[in-house]
Amino acid sequence: MATRNRNLTKRWLEIDLWISTGFEEAISNFLIEQGATGVEEIDEEEERKKLRTYFPKKGKDERVLNVLNRYLESVRRLYPGRFRYRIENRILPDKDWGESWKKFFKPVRVTPHIVVKPPWRSIRLKRNQIPIEITPGLAFGTGTHATTQLCIRTLAQRLRVKGLSVLDVGTGSGILAIIAAKLGASEVWGIDTDDLSVEIAAENVERNNVSHWVRIRLGTVGDVRRTFDVVVANIDVRVLKRMRWPLLRRVKPGGYLVLSGLLAEEEKALRNQYLDTEQLQFKEVKRQEEWACLTLRKKGGEG
Repeated sequence: MATRNRNLTKRWLEIDLWISTGFEEAISNFLIEQGATGVEEIDEEEERKKLRTYFPKKGKDERVLNVLNRYLESVRRLYPGRFRYRIENRILPDKDWGESWKKFFKPVRVTPHIVVKPPWRSIRLKRNQIPIEITPGLAFGTGTHATTQLCIRTLAQRLRVKGLSVLDVGTGSGILAIIAAKLGASEVWGIDTDDLSVEIAAENVERNNVSHWVRIRLGTVGDVRRTFDVVVANIDVRVLKRMRWPLLRRVKPGGYLVLSGLLAEEEKALRNQYLDTEQLQFKEVKRQEEWACLTLRKKGGEG
């Protein structure tokens, strides 16, 4: 197993976030899924709370803040008059954060049969439950965020037929690739453009004993030269718009394309953009909180 270098980053982005009371759980989950080491409630007033979180400074500070601002703006639009926020940030010198985020990651039952847990937590499983052990580290994917859970439920539905092949685009921690293998996929590829995510995903694949079925690779969907029965991409909606044709080319005729990382209000426009290719059919959309997961089927094939 590869050993992760915990000293890859020497500085940290500290974010203080004032939000309206009642929204802290959803926003904390979002921050963790974006790679935060943890979220701490450090101050509370009658109508608002102050959260503090840390991100490794890897030259992507602007992206983290842009994604956070976009998410918070979407929440504000969904709850006008109820939700307000303010952000402050600064760069800190390196400290020992190696284990600090562990207390924020707890077991979660995503479906009646799939339980995602950290390696350091022991749980009592019920009959037919599948444990998925994930160390997220600095990669996206703990199973707590709505988009990840929507993708897991969709994979559980689409992989009732055993022996299918799956491509996980933007694999992050590798959670979706691992679950696909556990659900009976015959071959799974997980790809990501971030080298640290690839390293973490490879560790998680080995930890869950699915190395014979799952390949983790560094690269883009354009680097993939074959097709799959199911292609899942849980990434930013703007990236999904740009990757329409590369993703489509990776789906076998009759296969499924699963898209998430988008807000419910963005789903219709994205759906229409993909249907405009005239190569896809709409199958379903799942929603949780303010998020959506879109499933399309490529024309051709049987059934």
